Amino acid sequence: MEIKDTHCELETLRHQMEVLKRKLDTQEIINESLIKESMKKKMSWIRKYVFFQMWLIPVVAVMWFGIVYFMHISWWSYIFLVAMCCIDVWYDYVINVKAITDEDYNRSNLIEMVQKLTAMKRKRARQMYITIPLLILFLLWIGFEAYTALDTDALSSFQAGFIRGGLFGGAIGAVFGILFAIRIFLKMQKTNDEVISQINELQKE
Repeated sequence: MEIKDTHCELETLRHQMEVLKRKLDTQEIINESLIKESMKKKMSWIRKYVFFQMWLIPVVAVMWFGIVYFMHISWWSYIFLVAMCCIDVWYDYVINVKAITDEDYNRSNLIEMVQKLTAMKRKRARQMYITIPLLILFLLWIGFEAYTALDTDALSSFQAGFIRGGLFGGAIGAVFGILFAIRIFLKMQKTNDEVISQINELQKE
């Protein structure tokens, strides 16, 4: 009788352990799903920003066309700027959008996601180290050409005033533009750090 009771107790205990294991597995799946959904929300603004940049390229191309024409700047500068914008935005897309797709959130495990987010930070930093110096060199090039154009006798008073105003406004805009780019870069890196930290905390649990 005692052996039978002991056997029943063991069966009951085994059943309870199986139920607990299923609950823990289910809880882990739910937690992982929640963390991935949270990741998507945190990273969504980066995706939107990249697509906004794509929409902005034609606007920049049209505006710079008029500036080059009125300020008597070489058309090489126009080609260089448009090409640089297209290449930079393409790399933004590859690094920030294509690297982690919606399918990855459902397919990849959390360890793989941390690896992808870390690689994203590294590539983004490398891009900034190249883009900012190129942008500064480009601005110096444009400033030199515009300043040289002031000595041209063919300029009307309107064009000369436009160039002077462009030089002054461009210098201020360049400083704010570079600071804005650095701020966006740091915000993107911070977003990645927050998601990585969130994943690490979940894995500790």
